[in-house]
Amino acid sequence: MLKKLRRYLRRAARRPLLLIFSSALFCLALPCPPELGAEGGGGRTDRLSFGVADLRRYFAWGWNLIPTGIDVTVGWKMPPWFTGVDTILQTTVGGGYEGFGTFRAPDYTPNQPAVPPQTVADPSGSLEFNSPNFQWQAGIRQGILWNAEEDRNLLELFLFYRGRCDRYLGGRHYWGSGDSEIAAIESTHEDWQRDFELNGGSDAYGIFGTSLFTGLAYDARHFDGRSKACDGIYAEGSFELSPYFPSVMGASDFWRVNLTAKVFKTLYEARPEAESNWFTVYAGSCFAVDYADARRQMPLYVMQTLGGSELRKGLAGAVRGFEDFSWDTQLKIVQNLEVRFNLPVICSIRSRDILPGLVIYFDLGYGAGYWNDPADTEGGFLGSTGAGVFVGMLDFLYTHLYFQVPLIGRRIDGAAFAVDLDLGMHF
Repeated sequence: MLKKLRRYLRRAARRPLLLIFSSALFCLALPCPPELGAEGGGGRTDRLSFGVADLRRYFAWGWNLIPTGIDVTVGWKMPPWFTGVDTILQTTVGGGYEGFGTFRAPDYTPNQPAVPPQTVADPSGSLEFNSPNFQWQAGIRQGILWNAEEDRNLLELFLFYRGRCDRYLGGRHYWGSGDSEIAAIESTHEDWQRDFELNGGSDAYGIFGTSLFTGLAYDARHFDGRSKACDGIYAEGSFELSPYFPSVMGASDFWRVNLTAKVFKTLYEARPEAESNWFTVYAGSCFAVDYADARRQMPLYVMQTLGGSELRKGLAGAVRGFEDFSWDTQLKIVQNLEVRFNLPVICSIRSRDILPGLVIYFDLGYGAGYWNDPADTEGGFLGSTGAGVFVGMLDFLYTHLYFQVPLIGRRIDGAAFAVDLDLGMHF
């Protein structure tokens, strides 16, 4: 099955029309529920709710473009434990075939080419693996205060059991690589995995881990399905604990605290009486503080992400314009500011819109503490600005093309700017 998938992806990467057609079919094949959320397809009946939490993606032309997996969330309203608020059992399961990368040298030294650039696909020296993975969480969300306008919990307590299984296979390489190039890449990856494990990287070949995740969430947002603009506040505080136990796939041992706050405000709306969006401007701000530590082993994915209910890219990634998988610090502080311009709807398909738009942004971040770093590398600030274009496809998926300019800090490859293609809202 895996060989068939690889052959198909090779053909798709060589034929752009096949790639576009496949992606469109994937989106249109998903169920069309009666109710949509702010950032993806979803729906509900009186007691059952469901939605797509994320799409897994594989790479083509250096960007993650091809859908190769999905995460689905299902919730069920129990008979309420307390009057006037919801008690919801919720589970999210998903899997896919993706890519994993690192700028950690085999001795754990961060933010440098992990191996000589000429022996890997990424010219900046990022070490990239093919990574089939499976993740899940199950638990409860208990309402404390009620949001009458949105007919949902305003303040709620959540408690989940989480798990994930990642495997790092072979050497990731771009289509068109010759047999000798592929052999050299895979040999380099095998050497790095062996040396990384000898230096304490228990997740050099992958990881199997479980954790308990709990916190409070305040959601006073309103999403306008006509203008595709969001207003209101979202705030969340969470704590995650993963106990240590030996594993053939790598040990998991960490704890993490995360605070996240988002604010959205519509600034201007032209022709609000129109049936569909004409021109809308709204602003968004996201502030996050994340700290993680471990006694025995800190998984790389924890250092490379911001925690919370939805994992985000880590410091370099949350601050756009810098290489993903770099700046994998224990302490991460990020402030994102965006102004989004929703342009007229191009067309509608089965009551769903295709809507283009523009975005300008400024990102600022601070990171410190590289776990187990033998060089005791100092932390510091990152800052960037940029602009992009996006297309909202069928009220389900947003595709962004960004032009990014680092202002504070330096890219590992030394470039003065970057162009990036991404799927989904940045926050």
